[in-house]
Amino acid sequence: MSDRKSLDSLFTLVHTLKRNLHDQIEELALGITPMHVRVIKIINHKPHCTAVDIANYLHRDKAQVTRLLSSLLTQDLIIKEPNPEDKRSQCLRITEGGKEIMKKISGIDKSMFEKVSMDLSNEEIAEFKRIAEKMARNLNT
Repeated sequence: MSDRKSLDSLFTLVHTLKRNLHDQIEELALGITPMHVRVIKIINHKPHCTAVDIANYLHRDKAQVTRLLSSLLTQDLIIKEPNPEDKRSQCLRITEGGKEIMKKISGIDKSMFEKVSMDLSNEEIAEFKRIAEKMARNLNT
């Protein structure tokens, strides 16, 4: 397969996946964007998560992350707590409202995985994961 066709296939996959996720999030009428969902997921999975952690993980500047966090704080989906490891920063934690959204998002994630992996064997899924991770590492070096 040519380099261009390979890239086109990747772009098509990424765009289609993002569009489907966005549509499903919109259907739930959560009042948040897919980027807010990514932030909530990061906070949910990382103990002692800080704004700097999110900025580094998403490769976004601190101002963008601050705006995202401000919106989530206003909607009472996350809260700030003192960081036990560094008194100069604050840790982020999802609230009960945030946990409810995580339950809904988990359903979307499960549904999307079932849809995208339909007709694929476990071996094909494992191979795709290995190759996708390798490609991401290549881009990040």
